[in-house]
Amino acid sequence: MIRAASYLVVGGQFGDEGKGKIVDLVVQEGGVDVVVRYNGGANAGHTIVLDQGKYPLHLLPSGSLHPEVMNLITAGVVVDPLHLVKEIQNLQGRGFHCENLRISDRAHLVMPWHKSIDAHLGGRIGTTARGIGPCYEDRASRRGLRMGDLVDEAGLVDKDHFARRVKETVEDKNAILTKVYGLGPLDPEEILHDYFAAAELLKGQVTDTADLLEQYTREGKCVLFEGAQGALLDVDWGTYPYVTSSSVSLPGCLLGSGVFVVPELRMGVVKAYATRVGEGPFPTELGEYGAVKERDTFNPELGAPRLTEAERSAALDGDDYCMGRWLRLVGAEFGTTTGRPRRCGWLDLVAVRQAVRMSGLNALVLTKLDILDGIPKLKLAVAYERGGKQTRAFPARSHHLNEYTPVYEELPGWETLDGAGSFEELPGEAQHYIRRIEEYTGVPVRVLSVGSHRSQSLFLPDRAVTARH
Repeated sequence: MIRAASYLVVGGQFGDEGKGKIVDLVVQEGGVDVVVRYNGGANAGHTIVLDQGKYPLHLLPSGSLHPEVMNLITAGVVVDPLHLVKEIQNLQGRGFHCENLRISDRAHLVMPWHKSIDAHLGGRIGTTARGIGPCYEDRASRRGLRMGDLVDEAGLVDKDHFARRVKETVEDKNAILTKVYGLGPLDPEEILHDYFAAAELLKGQVTDTADLLEQYTREGKCVLFEGAQGALLDVDWGTYPYVTSSSVSLPGCLLGSGVFVVPELRMGVVKAYATRVGEGPFPTELGEYGAVKERDTFNPELGAPRLTEAERSAALDGDDYCMGRWLRLVGAEFGTTTGRPRRCGWLDLVAVRQAVRMSGLNALVLTKLDILDGIPKLKLAVAYERGGKQTRAFPARSHHLNEYTPVYEELPGWETLDGAGSFEELPGEAQHYIRRIEEYTGVPVRVLSVGSHRSQSLFLPDRAVTARH
């Protein structure tokens, strides 16, 4: 297992890379004392698979399943107290006490008006309708409510102050909801009832997490910083405006946590292929998104659709939609938060190199390598082409990104990774695929995930990699 004084785990693509599993793995094996969630909100979705079953997490840090590890939700996160209480109660019902959680008193609160506006407007860019974007908007315009407005310095629910703020805000928000968007008004008394009930359950865990984190670092505790979403969804450096509302990368980690600690091992989690949920440009996409939405809807009662032999044959004959469907169904690519089918495509190394630059990554984690089993020819995007010109830089103008054509390198595939207990035991073609990723990005792959369980992971030694684009 790799060891470091501190870790950063961020997504190297469009989110959904398997960060939760990797955080859980590093916590289990890497001597981590503290896990810090520093951005996003309940729009994140991490699924951790243990012997006892699957544990989907949204707001809770991925170290929550380890009672000996302290978990911090810091000021960069926007917190829906009602959702957080449900998530905690779900884990408690499955045997986890969740006393190892602290919540920043500076974290902004997702309120019902945020979710109403998000549900009404968010479809344009494919949001989760969890109120995240509107909450960050209120934070930036200095109209937000924070956890410290709900719970005071003594750890008591601050009913008078919070009620006054909510009633003032609801009056303004109801005017917008009814007159601008044609939506129904909100009842402030109902809001206060629900939020006071949640606050009674959370009040003992609200604190100054930056002060607590500084104390832990002085004591030499091993800290893991956990990012939500992925680098290509970063509000500044992603495919704007089809992005999340927070900073996903290393700068977001420093701002959101409130303590300037540059993690020693900065790990970017990357799928062996590419996926994206919702709207937005996706250069290496296989198949049209409209067909994906129509044909691959996840039904909780019926389960995911099945790949037919005819579709498998068509994929091998070069049908892009069927190859994308192969990756989607074999990889169970449906959103943890929404259940939406994920768009699938070949691995885009131009995008991954953007993530490496944004967070100064010095290690990669390659997940879902086993999903590529049985595909005889694999592709890696190594450049984009538009108007006869090639670029290896990720374009800033997202409205032009769909006009770029990926420039692919084709590599031979392999039959199966079954039975491989080390890098050397992998098929030669799989080793070559991994080495090419390292060469292009200039960063070594340190962990390989070849299955959903934490035990299905291989560790590679650190080594120098010479970038060769």
